[in-house]
Amino acid sequence: MDSNEFIDFDIGAPWGRIACRWYGSRQVRPLLAIHGWMDNMGSFARLVPLLPGHLGVLCIELSGHGRSSPYPAGMQYSVIEWTSIIRCVVLHFKWKRVSLMGHSFGAIACNLYASFYGRDHVDMLIAIDLLTIPYKSSSFYINYLANSVERMLTPTPAPKLYTADQLKNARWGPAPTISKEQAHPLIDRCVRQAPDQPEKFYIFRDSRLIHHSLFPPGTGLVRELNRRIRNIPYMVIKASNSNFINDGFIPTFEILRKQNPAFEYHLAQGPHHVLISDPQQLAAWIVPFINKHRPPTRWEHPGELNVISKL
Repeated sequence: MDSNEFIDFDIGAPWGRIACRWYGSRQVRPLLAIHGWMDNMGSFARLVPLLPGHLGVLCIELSGHGRSSPYPAGMQYSVIEWTSIIRCVVLHFKWKRVSLMGHSFGAIACNLYASFYGRDHVDMLIAIDLLTIPYKSSSFYINYLANSVERMLTPTPAPKLYTADQLKNARWGPAPTISKEQAHPLIDRCVRQAPDQPEKFYIFRDSRLIHHSLFPPGTGLVRELNRRIRNIPYMVIKASNSNFINDGFIPTFEILRKQNPAFEYHLAQGPHHVLISDPQQLAAWIVPFINKHRPPTRWEHPGELNVISKL
């Protein structure tokens, strides 16, 4: 897929705008890509060109990330809200079904969406280095929520300012393992001009994202959510140098393997942001998975082809 063939546009949401970038074909329903916590659509910039050319990729930015609108003052972010953004996109284009690819917390949002809407609405899911809501004790979630309340009331610190030359050497804080060059697509989505110093810039991140709500379920609810995911082609890729997918997720693996015959698991060598540092490794698994479950010869439902007029 040619990474230069894309269009940028926004979709309206109750709180503002959702920033979108559609790569490749716009004649059929695309693969919807959801980035991770504190990242943006730049996460997929090196992976998208390696994916099959017959299927477009629609990258979106979650609220408070990249160029999407932040939430109004006094409100808190949550994983449930990220799932609602997927629904906003699906309803905007009037898709009958959606194909999903998520990295990190984006993979959790995809997992929740699949558990809410099931096979009738999700025809493929690719999860990169996270799987579902973590299995934690009730006391963990109670303490987490109490801490979130306190941090919500803490004043936001002033952002670090950069000159244009300094920005060229800036690193991406949430992904310290990637190089400066690899960080540029993420940084470019977040650069803002300092209002009082026009010659200076800052990297925008909504500080409220640090204390988002995890949607505190019990272990039983996490299992029940994943039991609702049936007969969906589901690929999970774990990064070897990351602990985001650990032994605590074994019950989820057992459930998903049992209920989804087209379930695949792969171990990628690299860090949590391996989709940026070594996208070729991931593409070797993702490309045949897409070709198998969304092949070039497959015709979409007629109601799903009218995408160009919605941009």
